[in-house]
Amino acid sequence: MKLPKSVLIKETVSLFANKYKYKIVLVCPIAGWFRGNKLDYVLEKLNEGHFPSWVKIKTKEDLEYCFKLRDLMSTLGDYELRIESPRINLYTNDSTTIEKLASLDDQRVKFICLPNRTSPVLEKDNVIVKTLDYKYKIHIGATRQDYQSFLNWSDGNDKLRLTKRIKKDLGKGFSWGGGYFYVKDDKTLTMVRMFLGSVISRIETVIKA
Repeated sequence: MKLPKSVLIKETVSLFANKYKYKIVLVCPIAGWFRGNKLDYVLEKLNEGHFPSWVKIKTKEDLEYCFKLRDLMSTLGDYELRIESPRINLYTNDSTTIEKLASLDDQRVKFICLPNRTSPVLEKDNVIVKTLDYKYKIHIGATRQDYQSFLNWSDGNDKLRLTKRIKKDLGKGFSWGGGYFYVKDDKTLTMVRMFLGSVISRIETVIKA
C-alpha cells in the first residue's frame, strides 16, 4: 500500500464492526454532514455556500477539500462511516480506498489502521493481544444501573483484568458503554455472564501474536 510518509500508522488488532480490517480517520470541517452517508445532502449543503457556525471552513482550501472528499466518496465501494465531528472514521476492506482518501490531503489524515503483515490473520470475534495472557476480551454496551456486585466480586480476582474506565462505567447508574476488560478462562467467563448478562455487547477470543 502506497501512503504518504507523514501519515501516522496504527496496527489493526481486531476487525472494525467485526468486518473491516482498514480504518482511516479524517479531520473534516463538515464531518457532521456526512452522518448517515447521504452524499447528495452533503453536496447540497456545500453548494448553498452559507454555513452554520459549527462548520469550520476557514479557507478556500478547506472548501475545496470538502468538495473533493464528497466526490471521491461517491465513487467508493463497500465501506462504513462513524462520525465524531470533526472526525470522519471510515472502515473498509479495500486498500485502494485508503490510498485514495489519504492522497487527497495527507495533512487532514489523523491516522490509519492497517493489519500487521507478521500477525495472525484477523477473523471475526478475534483480537490480537501481544502482552496479556488472557483468553477473552469483553466489551460492554450502555448500562442503566450500577453493577457494584460484579465490581466487588472482581476486586482482587487475578482471573480478570479491568480497566479504569470499565470500573467507572459499571459503578455508575448510567453509562454509554464502550469499555472493555479481559477474562482468563471459560469458568470465569461463565460467572461474568451471570453478573453482567445483556450489557455484554461483544466477546472476542484473544489471539497471541
